[in-house]
Amino acid sequence: MLLMEKVGKLVRQNETFALAMILESKGSTPRHVGKMIVYRDGSIEGTVGGGLAEHYVIAESIKAIENGRSIVVEYKLNKNAKDGINMHCGGTLTVFIEVYTNRPEMVIVGAGHIAYALALQFDFLEYPYRVVDDRPEYCTRERFPNATSIHVHNRIESAVSEAKLDEKSFVIICTKDGDDRVLKKSLEYPCAYIGMIASKRKVLQIFNKLKELGCTEGQLEQVYTPIGFEIGAETVEEIAISIIVEIIKVSKGDIQKNKKLEREKLIQSLT
Repeated sequence: MLLMEKVGKLVRQNETFALAMILESKGSTPRHVGKMIVYRDGSIEGTVGGGLAEHYVIAESIKAIENGRSIVVEYKLNKNAKDGINMHCGGTLTVFIEVYTNRPEMVIVGAGHIAYALALQFDFLEYPYRVVDDRPEYCTRERFPNATSIHVHNRIESAVSEAKLDEKSFVIICTKDGDDRVLKKSLEYPCAYIGMIASKRKVLQIFNKLKELGCTEGQLEQVYTPIGFEIGAETVEEIAISIIVEIIKVSKGDIQKNKKLEREKLIQSLT
């Protein structure tokens, strides 16, 4: 497989890696043209010339992956030059390190109107997403042509299990009547985000029910509900945008929610 074909495959698989490419090579250098994939663990595919310069590029690539930022680095391959590295080539090498970070993986549980509006926005943003439901007439490839996978089961919590949630999963719960079962199942996994569409009163009802079924307060404090960033959303499309705004802010670490305090305020507002 050609290197750039491998890059395309890694992007489609939503992997995290860096692509190091020689931008400019002056004088004597190991290579004037070269590309190299660098993984988080330091393993590589391809080359930018080998030797000490490549060792430095690998180290910088790992740092760039950890920081989530692409960078340009320059090396003087001359141990006698100021800021030079311990090489005798004498030339200068400039390398662009482009970081590809895995994007949030959306899991839409429920395939109704809001799910459809969310899917359209995820298509535009090029976010990978899965769709889960217990209704085969709604949860279809025709309705969600760009979904990475479709999971349908007459027991919706079983469909959630089939979706194989993990630490990259951003779960959006918007079912017709199975929010409690879906939420309980989702809390069994180390999801990056779990949000549920519900009124404040419904939230309390579901949370009280799940506590009776063994869910802890700590687990329930992980849930973003009522879902969505406050923008005064009313239409289905506006609700979808408010959800995406919240997800983007959560994924970037911009929301630090004190869910216990919010839950206490919610209870007070309904009593």
